[in-house]
Amino acid sequence: MLLEAGRLVKSAVDRHRSEERLLTEMEPEEGVDAAEHVIESAQQSLSVVFAGGDDQRAPRLVTRLGRAVARGVDVRLLGRVGLMDERYLLKCLDKQASGVDVRLVGAPLHEMVLADGSVGVVWSDSDKLSREAVLVRAPAVLRNLRTLFTISWNGSAALEDHRRLSGRTRSVMARRILMALSSGRTDEAAAREIGMSVRTYRRNVAEITRELGAHSRFQAGARAVELGLLPYVDAADDEDSQPA
Repeated sequence: MLLEAGRLVKSAVDRHRSEERLLTEMEPEEGVDAAEHVIESAQQSLSVVFAGGDDQRAPRLVTRLGRAVARGVDVRLLGRVGLMDERYLLKCLDKQASGVDVRLVGAPLHEMVLADGSVGVVWSDSDKLSREAVLVRAPAVLRNLRTLFTISWNGSAALEDHRRLSGRTRSVMARRILMALSSGRTDEAAAREIGMSVRTYRRNVAEITRELGAHSRFQAGARAVELGLLPYVDAADDEDSQPA
């Protein structure tokens, strides 16, 4: 969903190139500097997206987020599930920004920092914070960015939920079972395909469902997508893949 943020900002920049006060294109380092100023200017709320990747500038911004929390700002940080593998960044979050509300999502993301709904920085590439950025002050664009952030936030899972998952639930076998559940296969068909008895299959389903904190198989599938255990499918992409 937040991939729409990049298209939104690019379209706005193309339409309002003469309005430099509302939309300002910047070089990579300028973008990170601007993001630091945006974080420091926040008085009430910060909505932040990190897409992840081997980048040292994200921890630099995390320090600022921790300071924002200390002065009473409500900080929400949305990241990709891949951040679970970035131990240095997680360590920075724990040490420098423990009060930040962190959630992860399996969907593709576009990095941004939004402060109080009045100013923001959006990066032009979804891979790293080192890419070109746009400083946004246009109210309509900011409203749309906040809406996109909220939608993605509501479809995400807390970092602590990810940390509680055992290796078994993250295993290839668990993924195959979750894929079978999401496809609607019968227990008999799924067990046969995976290569286990129906009894063992059902026991695994029950254990995985319990660990995911789900109350039904359907809810287990939804939680698995939130936690990045199953691939995210963009609704628009899914529609485009349908035959005419």
